[in-house]
Amino acid sequence: MTAIDPRAVRQLDEARRLYEAGQLDQAAAIFAAVAADEQAADRDQAAAGLAVVAERMAEILLEEGEPGEAADLLLEALGVPGVAESARLRVLLGIAHLELACAEFAGAVEAGPDTDTAALAIELLARTLPLRGRDGDAETVWRYGLDHEDGALAAQVRQRLDRP
Repeated sequence: MTAIDPRAVRQLDEARRLYEAGQLDQAAAIFAAVAADEQAADRDQAAAGLAVVAERMAEILLEEGEPGEAADLLLEALGVPGVAESARLRVLLGIAHLELACAEFAGAVEAGPDTDTAALAIELLARTLPLRGRDGDAETVWRYGLDHEDGALAAQVRQRLDRP
């Protein structure tokens, strides 16, 4: 039978209190420290707590338009033993990467690259946006490409749009 460490119980109680008070960074730090302690009897419980806190923090960062910070936070949390199995955190990491991809595709279009690259970036952006529930934005991107003043670019975008 594993002995209960009253210090770890107090730490987890404090982490829960901090989470409920909205002090997510501090709660995450405590949960992470206990989860990383190989001697802690409550390691699994701390990992579960860290997963909950990391999920909330990542959601906030994504809502605030900070997908890079969300991805960094999620990767750090997923590196903690016991948290790596969290499917929800992996989905959020994928969402953060989709948001980052959209930003990169948009940046590539704005940079005014060669016609082939611009058409590819327009297609990738327009096809990725609906994955984030942004169908209207995708339509705007397609329209931008189709109506582009560079006829060669517009033609390539039209070909890409017509592909299955």
